[in-house]
Amino acid sequence: MNRLIKTLWLTALVAVFLLLMNVEAAAAPADDTDKLEAFIDGIIYRQMDENNIVGATVAVVQDGEIKLTKGYGYADRENRVLVDPAETLFRIGSTGKLFTWTAVMQLVEQNLIDLDTDINEYLDFEIPDRLFGWDGYGDPGPITMRHLLTHTPGFEDKGQGLFVLKPEEMLTLENYIKENIPARVYPPGEVMAYSNYGTALAGYIVESVSGLTFAEYVEENIYEPLGMDRSTFRQPLPDDLEPSMAEGYNFYNGAFYRGSFEYISALPAGSMSSTAEDMARFMIAHLQEGVSGDARILEESTVREMHSRQFAQHPEQDGMTYGFIEQSINNRRIINHGGNTFLFATGFYLLPEENVGFFVSYNGGTGLEREALLTALMDRYYPAPETDELTPPEGSIERAAALTGEYLPNRANFTSMEKLFRLLSGARVGVNQDGYLLVNVLGYPQQFVEVEPGVYERRYTEGTDLARKIVFVEDSAGRMMMCAEGPVFTYTRAPWYGSGTTAGLLTGSTLLLMVTAIAGWIYASVGRVIRKEKSGAPKSALAARLVAVVYGLFVLIFIVTLLSVVSDIDPAFGVPRTFLGEPTGLDTVLTLPYIIAAAAAAMLVFAVLGWIKKYWTVGGRLHYTVLALSSLGMIWLMLYVNLL
Repeated sequence: MNRLIKTLWLTALVAVFLLLMNVEAAAAPADDTDKLEAFIDGIIYRQMDENNIVGATVAVVQDGEIKLTKGYGYADRENRVLVDPAETLFRIGSTGKLFTWTAVMQLVEQNLIDLDTDINEYLDFEIPDRLFGWDGYGDPGPITMRHLLTHTPGFEDKGQGLFVLKPEEMLTLENYIKENIPARVYPPGEVMAYSNYGTALAGYIVESVSGLTFAEYVEENIYEPLGMDRSTFRQPLPDDLEPSMAEGYNFYNGAFYRGSFEYISALPAGSMSSTAEDMARFMIAHLQEGVSGDARILEESTVREMHSRQFAQHPEQDGMTYGFIEQSINNRRIINHGGNTFLFATGFYLLPEENVGFFVSYNGGTGLEREALLTALMDRYYPAPETDELTPPEGSIERAAALTGEYLPNRANFTSMEKLFRLLSGARVGVNQDGYLLVNVLGYPQQFVEVEPGVYERRYTEGTDLARKIVFVEDSAGRMMMCAEGPVFTYTRAPWYGSGTTAGLLTGSTLLLMVTAIAGWIYASVGRVIRKEKSGAPKSALAARLVAVVYGLFVLIFIVTLLSVVSDIDPAFGVPRTFLGEPTGLDTVLTLPYIIAAAAAAMLVFAVLGWIKKYWTVGGRLHYTVLALSSLGMIWLMLYVNLL
């Protein structure tokens, strides 16, 4: 009996010990700052080595206190200037949007902005009420600040002119807003399509109702109360901050290239520069319901509202708060916002229930590093509970089959040649014989398991982490949407005629037909020369073939030159030079589709004449007609992607 009692006591003690160990493992990361620092050191130094990153800066806060700030590597590689978390400024890109949304909510508190009022009421120009390409809708209804806060105003995306490299090329916020009004492509409040323009527009409204420039408003109402004296939205940087700005680097073809300062005309959407220590103060203010030290920047109720979910495409998917993006890792709720420029990558993560915040910024890399660091921290300090491996339920093959197809991103351009990039960014969805859903995004395949109709969780945890959960929903026009990794990445299933696959088939078949036709004509001509025969075809028949040759050559020249322009990478920024506004000859290349269209029209005329005047044999006429029709398909494609 005594032995039994002792055994039970030992078992209980072990259980309590294990429970305490689990509690410690799940405790906030800053409970042991030395271990936290060592853990982060190991990850970031490995990332810097493996991914050729020059520097990084980190801040961790907990329970209203800064627990860790640290710099890694160099702010200036050439001069061996080290990153200082208190002094070195990093470009935080779209993470700065959180300051725009905080400013908006301050003005909501003051009743200067109403979340449900038509934004045109605050503007000195008008956002049109027309809805581009959305069948079945007339007036889409007004866009409100609530829509801007949740990235659901329905704007198309527009990259042209967002980044420039010379200060004289940068537009004022007013000019940018008025000269770059995007098309409205979704009804407001229905589709999450991330919008830099929408955030810039909100910042312009802040200017309008406050009477201050956007940079001045943030300085007076957020920076100064929080003691963020080393942060700014201003471009160029103020004289006292410019010497502390980290340089941005890109590793290209085995060498480091130093980029120049990136100027962003959409100021409130991504022009902010800051230090890790300043960002720690901002994290504390949001985690402490608006308070940091003696300063209050928001009321408690406002912070709670701002951090609550305000929009989601599906109840089982992460959604949008007022400005923050929800993210679920290991059954923990995170609200966050990433930020990328061409040279910097930033992550800002809050765990409100745990009262913990984490900030990281790199002056290089791809942006995937911040998510890898976050995942490692979550697995270390907030590990996921053990779960059984999911298997496809009965009927999953049939349900998944209804979801297959090619899906194109909703954050895209629809009215300029930038639409071409939408066709090249699609996700392909299929199903295998075991019922697993197969999703391939930009060449990265993943398998998902159905957990309920329309809701899928990732099968494997290792490998490329593109999404942990995806859901499928129909929009109000009956089109199937796929939402991957929270609300940010939403896709709509493409019709057969509007898919990247169709575009590839049209282009490939046109080139193949032209190559075989030209080869056949050359072969026939050489044969006649060898046989010393004269062509009996009339001059108009020869002209028909000449026009077809011109068409084929110009199609080939256009494709080659366009690929050349797009692949002309600026080594300092790692992107095509045309994205930076540099002269690349793109304007000249874009004149070629008009020559191609003229040649295609002439081919159609000659195809008709060929049948009327019987230029060639029936087989020859059929072949030329097929060529002419394929050219018509090519012209339709160019019209579809706005090249004509």
